[in-house]
Amino acid sequence: MKVGFVFECQDQGPDELVYTKVAKDLCKRFEILPENISPLGNKHAVINESAGDVDAMFANGCSYVFIVWDRMPKWKQGTGRCGDDKHALSAKLTAYGINLNKVIMCCIDEMLESWLIADGRGVTNYFKKLNHLNPDFPDHKKKSQQSAPKERLSVYNGRYNEYKDNLGILAGLNGDYSRAAQWNTSFGEFVAAIETICP
Repeated sequence: MKVGFVFECQDQGPDELVYTKVAKDLCKRFEILPENISPLGNKHAVINESAGDVDAMFANGCSYVFIVWDRMPKWKQGTGRCGDDKHALSAKLTAYGINLNKVIMCCIDEMLESWLIADGRGVTNYFKKLNHLNPDFPDHKKKSQQSAPKERLSVYNGRYNEYKDNLGILAGLNGDYSRAAQWNTSFGEFVAAIETICP
């Protein structure tokens, strides 16, 4: 099954690399081709300019297209509310004649790292391999504990780089995304959508 992805990151950015890896881990039958990945750089472009790319992915034979963006930080004209983003995006896609039933909108609260730190095993396993850090990085089960995740990672490790570290943290979860999906509702919706459509 071919699926497409639209992201707010740059080409080969953290969102693209992490979410396509999670998708393939959870559904071995997904076919994710480079021509069906659209990294649009920022949230404004995702909301307002993705319809043409989504349409092209369906023309390329995709059964579904995921559109993934972070709730925070909000873009200049945005409210920072997922519902408002989805409403605006739906209007753009509908105006383009796109079937919304085949589009999976994933507004991640509050950003990729928020769910990456939910299950502390990923952070602990990754950074201990690099520098044998002690103590273990704790679980962050509550939404309030998942705010400002990049700062939390920097405080824990002394430094953090999303381009260098996110795939390593993901690998530290050893393909088990169940806790992160349970403790971060928006990531849970992403996981559930994959499991629902996976052949």
